[in-house]
Amino acid sequence: MKVSLLHMEIRSTLEDNLKAAKTAVLKAAKQKPALIALPEYFTVANCMADFTDAQKISQETCAKTLNFLQEISREIGNIYLLGGTVLEEDNGKHYNTSTLWRNGQLLAKYKKINPIKAEIEAGVARGNQPLVVDTDLGKLGIIVCADTFDPPLIKKIADLGAEIVSLPVAAMGTHPTVKGHPLTEAIARDYGLFILKVGNVCSNMRGGRSAIIAPWGILGEVSDVAEDSVLTADLDMQRLREYRRKLSKS
Repeated sequence: MKVSLLHMEIRSTLEDNLKAAKTAVLKAAKQKPALIALPEYFTVANCMADFTDAQKISQETCAKTLNFLQEISREIGNIYLLGGTVLEEDNGKHYNTSTLWRNGQLLAKYKKINPIKAEIEAGVARGNQPLVVDTDLGKLGIIVCADTFDPPLIKKIADLGAEIVSLPVAAMGTHPTVKGHPLTEAIARDYGLFILKVGNVCSNMRGGRSAIIAPWGILGEVSDVAEDSVLTADLDMQRLREYRRKLSKS
């Protein structure tokens, strides 16, 4: 089963980010993957450099981003689309929200449970509901960036049966430099998960490098080249399920 991650350069305007995202989605769709995934906050200009007001960012980006995701999902048809994240308002609060689409239909929505300090200071609220979705591809868990530092949450989505985990990320300037994927590799290995870690160019060396990770190693990761790229790999679900059976017996 083929999946594609869109490792994007984040532009200086919403419109330029939407244009780049459309180009990337359509390019990936030509490879006929079962799933395409976008990064965290992929329409927020300048790599979140001015991330200080969640309400303002939401008002400027949310509706246009969700409309784009619906339209491009309809255009690519049966391919699942993981829509990165968007700041969405719900009952007066703003959540870092990840969405799943297919054929233009919104299938699922997850609110990040562990926003970072900068998000909280900007007015981003905490979600409280772990999410695992049954799909034709297998059980898909959705988390966002710093959620990986929450062991009880990871255990919860594993206990809910997740086989593939969507992980959009966007490491900010305060994030320490990270070489490789030590945390996500350990999670994949310990719980028997495929992890689809999709970041952006400007956070590449700070932990935002896109990679497709299996329990037995990295199936693919992007290079240091500062440009848009599509990362594609095959997920062997039969091998994963055999790994999980052995894991459950150990």
